[in-house]
Amino acid sequence: MKPTWIVIADGSRARLFEQMQPFGPWRELRAWVNPATRLRTESLAFDQLGRAAKGQPGATSFVPRTSPRQREHRRFAHELARHLDLGVRAGQCDGLVLIASNSLLGELRQALPGQAAKRVRWSAPVDLTSFSGRELQARVEALRPLPPALPEPEAGRPGVQIGARLS
Repeated sequence: MKPTWIVIADGSRARLFEQMQPFGPWRELRAWVNPATRLRTESLAFDQLGRAAKGQPGATSFVPRTSPRQREHRRFAHELARHLDLGVRAGQCDGLVLIASNSLLGELRQALPGQAAKRVRWSAPVDLTSFSGRELQARVEALRPLPPALPEPEAGRPGVQIGARLS
């Protein structure tokens, strides 16, 4: 049985764990630190924010304003997505669980290639990066969605009733 990979992340750090069976113990595989998000915005700026450019006479295009911090979030999400995709394609994991701050989770889900995106079992927009050990596991397990309930038998269709005698 292949493990499930669990990502716990925010814009400045991420940790990757593997879990061999549901509710089983975790093992940390890797940690990332993104110190650029802790820099002042002026230190992150590489060029002008949002500018109009003319390509052909009479045509104007506008590059949407993206803050340096948003660009850095996107870059970090792409780095994480690339690693997850490599693991999925190499058969190192069977499923993915993504738990990240709201802004990073959106970027990460967009950055995941098709095959890795199909392996996402569930995700939650929660920042749990400040927790570790049993407390982290307990908080993640509390977020885990319940399995779907078995459908009720339709009226008029035979079904097994609890306490009914079988003849």
